[in-house]
Amino acid sequence: MRRGIFKPKIATFAYTLFAALILSALIGVNSAEAKEDIVLCTIDDLSGDFSIMATPKTYGYRLAVKEVNDAGGIMVDGEMKMINLITYDGQSQVKRYQELSQRCIFDDEADVVMAAYTGAEREAARREVVRNKVIFWHNNQGEGGIADHYSFFSGPTPEQQVLPGIKWMIENFGPRLIYIGADYNFCRAIGAWTRTAAGLYGGSVEFEEYFPFGVSQWQATISKIQKVGPDFQVHCLVGAEQVQFYPQAQAGGLSTPTWSNVTIADGYEHKRFAAPTLANMHVTPGYIEDVPHANSKAFVEKLRAMFPEMIYANEHAGYGYVAVKAMAGAWAKAGTTETEAVIAALESDIEVPEAPGGPWIMRGDQHHGAMNSYLFRVNDDHSLSFIEDLGFTEPTFLRNIGVNMREKAPGRQFLPPDNPEWAGFFEGN
Repeated sequence: MRRGIFKPKIATFAYTLFAALILSALIGVNSAEAKEDIVLCTIDDLSGDFSIMATPKTYGYRLAVKEVNDAGGIMVDGEMKMINLITYDGQSQVKRYQELSQRCIFDDEADVVMAAYTGAEREAARREVVRNKVIFWHNNQGEGGIADHYSFFSGPTPEQQVLPGIKWMIENFGPRLIYIGADYNFCRAIGAWTRTAAGLYGGSVEFEEYFPFGVSQWQATISKIQKVGPDFQVHCLVGAEQVQFYPQAQAGGLSTPTWSNVTIADGYEHKRFAAPTLANMHVTPGYIEDVPHANSKAFVEKLRAMFPEMIYANEHAGYGYVAVKAMAGAWAKAGTTETEAVIAALESDIEVPEAPGGPWIMRGDQHHGAMNSYLFRVNDDHSLSFIEDLGFTEPTFLRNIGVNMREKAPGRQFLPPDNPEWAGFFEGN
């Protein structure tokens, strides 16, 4: 049986290369003798265009597994068992996620698979995992609405980030906004949530455009935004190339206030770009290391002690950690790794009180987490100003359209146009 294969590819950024080498040394190759352990298989982009964003998630996995194992493991099937963490590098290539998911299931005999940064990667992995009736987790913010028996989500949904964030922007800057994003399922869904927020809170979407991954020249778009003159911008720019928008916007004199649920929370650009490139950016993460909660301080200290090369504890680091702790709680409650028993435990509202962003609860009827959300602004010197605690927010979107996962899993994804009360926001689009 193959265990713990980790083959890093040289990344664009020196930081990612160093991080991948450290992870390779830490993970190593686990022996077949560990087959009696609980097997957690993770796939994330430790090299390639998305590695800056995804690598800290693996740090979160590693810390959580260490804490569980150091505490003696988990009692399942009448004995204490360790978690055997197997990590693969998706290399920021969607096509690898199908292959690696099959390896997790058939070679590694994973009890759970946690995978992917982008929605496209997620779906490539999730299809394989779910059709083989294995539990799947996606552990960063998503577009929400996936209602599947085997799929669970630790990160915030758009109703926990987009709706309150854009409401605040409209109230504080004005109703006219523009939207630009990467041309794939997640950012198109965030575009739909942005249109919903505008409809709910009196905003007006002046234009909405999508761009392929790898686009790095933004002068024409910057000129278009300047011509429109919106009150604020909404961005869903993904990957190391697309975020080149920000230094080019600064050079072009574009300083319109901006909101994003991926910039800063994912790519910690305020640490990577020279000030004041990201000034006047507003973000609503469920977690970043600046979150003013005692759990966050303790988490960051432990993570940096384990991974001193870490630049920033981003949202993904927090929710990778949370997902492992939630699974540990579910295995312990079920007393087994048998899939249906563990799903029943997860659906009993498993709590993770030590979650970095504050208490976190898996809402069993939704398969998404309830958690705190926070509002920050990037200052001219790239420090973050904490503006507001948005409170403990529930994932209610599926519930509001009549989906209860404890009763029936529809096996599909729902998006804002599926809510009849919001249908009018999409007429003519």
